Amino acid sequence: MSDKKNTIYRIISEKPLYSKYEGICNVCKHPYYPGEQISPYFESDRNYFRHTNCLQLFYIRFRFPGECNTCNSLIETLDGGYWSKHNGIWCTPCGEGLRPKVSIAFSKSQERYIKKIKEFG
Repeated sequence: MSDKKNTIYRIISEKPLYSKYEGICNVCKHPYYPGEQISPYFESDRNYFRHTNCLQLFYIRFRFPGECNTCNSLIETLDGGYWSKHNGIWCTPCGEGLRPKVSIAFSKSQERYIKKIKEFG
């Protein structure tokens, strides 16, 4: 029996792209058209696109310090917060304030933890 290898391969641009085709934004579900700026949207092992201004946020622990896009407060190393490819970072309170107009992704361990919190109230 052979070991199953991770076959996820993503091509991720350094800057937003200008769309060559029409498509549907995976965050707002509205269409985008040729010439509009789009950014990657990650779902499982698939690559989709979103308007660059529509945010797909990832809740992470930061490896490096930085400034929140909204309140300009310093986010220290190992602090939790939100990150978006091509859009920057937000501290936890400011990132929470962006809901519900964003898509937020959590790691599997974070999802289990959140599920436990919701179960116990």
